[in-house]
Parts: sequence; C-alpha cells; structure tokens
Amino acid sequence: MGVLVGALTMLGVATLDTFAGATVPVLGSLAALPGIAGEPDVVEVPAPPATPGTCLNWTRPDAADTKVVDCAQPHLFEQAASVTLTDQAALPDDRQWRQLVNERCSQPVLDYLGGKFDPDGRYRVGALKPSPAKWTEGDRELRCGLQSASRSGALYPLTGRVAESDQSAVHGPGTCLAIDGRTIGDPVDCAGPHAVETVGIVDLAGKFPGDFPAVGDQDAFLQPECGKIANDYAGGAKVIAAKKLTVYWDNLTADSWKAGTRKVNCNLAALLPDRSGFAPVTGPVRGDVAVGDAPAPPASHTSGPGIPAPTSGSSAEPTDGPPAEQLPGPGGDQPAGEQPQPSGGVERPAPPAPPSFTPPAPPSFTPPAPPAGA
Repeated sequence: MGVLVGALTMLGVATLDTFAGATVPVLGSLAALPGIAGEPDVVEVPAPPATPGTCLNWTRPDAADTKVVDCAQPHLFEQAASVTLTDQAALPDDRQWRQLVNERCSQPVLDYLGGKFDPDGRYRVGALKPSPAKWTEGDRELRCGLQSASRSGALYPLTGRVAESDQSAVHGPGTCLAIDGRTIGDPVDCAGPHAVETVGIVDLAGKFPGDFPAVGDQDAFLQPECGKIANDYAGGAKVIAAKKLTVYWDNLTADSWKAGTRKVNCNLAALLPDRSGFAPVTGPVRGDVAVGDAPAPPASHTSGPGIPAPTSGSSAEPTDGPPAEQLPGPGGDQPAGEQPQPSGGVERPAPPAPPSFTPPAPPSFTPPAPPAGA
C-alpha cells in the first residue's frame, strides 16, 4: 500500500498568527462613500449597530461600504459582543490591539457561542476597533466577533450563523492548498505547485458516537478509511506510490471535539527527503504529477478582489514551517518519546491552539482621496 501517515490538525494552523501582523479592522462611526453623479462628493453613512448576532459585509478593499446583511447571505463578520475599553488612555498600537482582542474578546465570543468554539476550526475571533479620529472623540468601543480567514489572512465569506454551523476546518475533495516554504498556504489551482490535495472528508461521529476518541483510536480508524478514499480518488495504491505521494489525515483535539467538530480531511501530499516539511507537488493527483526535492519559496500572500489584504509594513514574517517532529512521517518513524499506534499510524502531540486571530483588514472606513485628475 501507499505510505499511510497520521497527521496533526492541518499543518500551519498552530502558526497561523505569524501572518496576523496587520492591524485590527477599523470601524468609524461614519463612513464616507464617494457620491454619484448629481449628488454631493461624499455621503455620510452611519456605522452598523453593534448588536450581537448582526452580520456585516463589505466589497470594497477599504471596507467603506460595510453594511448589515442577513446572516443567511454571504458576509465577512458576525458580531458577538461589544467591549468598552475604559482603561485605555492612549490609542493602542497594532501589537496592543491584537493583545486587547486576545484578552477582551475571547471570553465574550465563547459566551456568545454557548461555550462551543473550536480553536482549530474554520472560525477565528476577530474585532472591529474605533478609528483614530473616533478614538480622539472618546469612542472606546471594541466590537468582538467571528470571521473565517485563510492562513495568509484573507477573509472568506461566511454563510449562516456560526453557532448553527459546522466548525470543521475541512475542504472539498480536489481542493489544493499552496506550498508556503515547507508548510501549507491558501487554496490554489492544483495545476501549479502546492503542498496538499484533499481527497475526501470523513465524519468521525459514526465511529465514535460518545466521548472524545484518543488520537491512536482515530488513527486506527482513519488509516484504512483514508487509504481506501485515497486509492479510489487517485486510481489505486500503486498510482499513489508511483507518484511518490503520501496519504495522511487530520486528527481532532479534545477542544475541537467538545465544540462539536467531527469531520476531518483525508489528503495526499509529499514530504521533502529530510522530512523537514512538505515537498512542492505540481499537477493534480488524477493527472501528471511532479514532486520537487527542495523546499518551495515562501508564498506571496495576496487576497482576492474585495477581500482585505495584509497591510504594508507588517512586523510579522512567515515562519519556515513547523519543526520536523510535527510533520507527518513514514510509518514506523516516530519522534523521540512517541509510541507507534496499532494501526501503523503515528500519534502526534496535539498542536497548540492558536491565540484569537484578527485577520488583516483596511486601515479605516474612510476611502483614500482619488488621485489628481481622476
């Protein structure tokens, strides 16, 4: 059979915040939108209400067109609570804002979700802060909420309320995730270099209807299950082996299980010869595949149209991937201190839960002045 390996919950999640160096999104009480023909140059738009459960969306890169939408429609932010920063005299800098979001928003968001929040799932704690101008006027309101973001910080549209949604961080079969140095990046076209191709989703609820299953028990079930799924997807174990690919799967943590998460991905990938990270794979599994034997360069993190991108001058730099002992490795090769599982998989230590994540967003709701002559 092709090499089968147990894996930690989506490599790169534990270092997700290394890409979160951009500022907390800014919310002013008034947004200035460009006027239309025959109208004033700008139109003042009241800020959306801070009511918990309100969903917000925007399409402009500067988010100047933020509006309340039905949560059943695509949106970028679900408000959970409003916190007043009464103890902050001076306007916080970016680092202090991120710390404040960690300290002040985590518990209110957890309360909003009734205690069911998967720290390794598809949602992250985010916030909207007052603009510098409104701060000067005395606005100290920090709006805490939920977002879904890629590893580079680009925001994904949400549909439905988070409390009523599956928080599993899974991708549909055929989804490829970029190669970012030695680790995983954002979804990309499988025709280009990538780290991982998802081949299927497994729901652990049927096998484990009760308490949280130990990682070894998960592996014992997922090894044959993901092996079969990968073989069916790729055209057989010999095809997988010939293309120098590895079958591996995600494991759930106790915190994820407590939050109600039950689904994991089965994937195909390749490792570098020294097992220091993922090797670049070019081409979809069902086509011609080329596997590189040298680390890929760090990805250039960009975002799609209308999605906030990282601001320039961010102090955070992408890491060079997790340490080797956190990577999936061929069956039988365990890092020191780990015990082989009966299934032949490798039990990995649970990754640390990432701190509350505030994705990059526009510096304010006020769009920049148009260039001269525009």
